[in-house]
Amino acid sequence: MDMIPEFVVLSREEAEHYEPGGREICISIADPDAEPANISNRFVAVLRLHFTDVIEEGEPSDVLFCADHARAITDFINTWPNTARVVVHCNAGVSRSPGVALGLSDLRGWPTARLERSYPGWNRLVRTSLAAKRRD
Repeated sequence: MDMIPEFVVLSREEAEHYEPGGREICISIADPDAEPANISNRFVAVLRLHFTDVIEEGEPSDVLFCADHARAITDFINTWPNTARVVVHCNAGVSRSPGVALGLSDLRGWPTARLERSYPGWNRLVRTSLAAKRRD
């Protein structure tokens, strides 16, 4: 059985100052037109994604979280099964990144209560899309 990693949810600014202390991976989320975050090269691996922080299409420039994003995240997590810590960041660290952490926790049957209390504004599209990967 794989270990349950600790999720660290950060803003972009916090992530750019964060230094991994061990076997850590990072899911780096940015707006579609944003430059990649300048994060530590001490992460074992980094997955970079670009999508808009929305739950339904609004503006023509919106990039909705979709099955391809969910697949990339689950493939990434599957590639690094014995990771002590998963750092997930987005611009503010309050919606997309906690949505990813909660969706992965739902998918794997990991505890969610602490994340739900700490990040009540999680992105519902991200969380439900990731959790739905179980049914795919």
